[in-house]
Order: sequence, then structure tokens, then C-alpha cells
Amino acid sequence: LLLCAEAEGFSPCQAPTLQTKVFQYRLWDVNQKSLYLRDDQLLAGHLQGANAALEEKVFWVPNRAFEPARLPVILGIRNGTRCLA
Repeated sequence: LLLCAEAEGFSPCQAPTLQTKVFQYRLWDVNQKSLYLRDDQLLAGHLQGANAALEEKVFWVPNRAFEPARLPVILGIRNGTRCLA
């Protein structure tokens, strides 16, 4: 997968404690296919017209708690509410 240049900083909640910045990216495969979710599977395909709204943005945060040496980032989809495994 390739990262495109379209990244946005995003903070999902306004808690009084220090928040980790959440990053949001659009990802494409090498054939410029977008990622989308179908039947709980993340697929790559050419999305056009009304189907372009199905494109999933990938959210990531630095992993500071769960084996950060092995898993330096946590990836998610659906506005960061679902984790990629």
C-alpha cells in the first residue's frame, strides 16, 4: 500500500487529559485501487460515482502501551472505531 499526500490531523475527543494525536490517511494499492469494507473484509477496488463514498480512510495512532517495539502503530477504520487485525 502507498500513502498518498492527503493526511489530516484528527483528535476524536476533547478530554481534559493529554490526548494522542490520531492521523487519518487515504491509502491506495499500487494500482490506485481504493480500500473499502465489504462483509467485514477490507478490499481494494476501483470506486467510481456514488460508490466513491464507500472508500475507507485509515486512522493510526502511535502505540505506547501494547508491545510498542513490535507494533509501533495501531490502525483502524470507520472513523477509528474498528481496529485492523
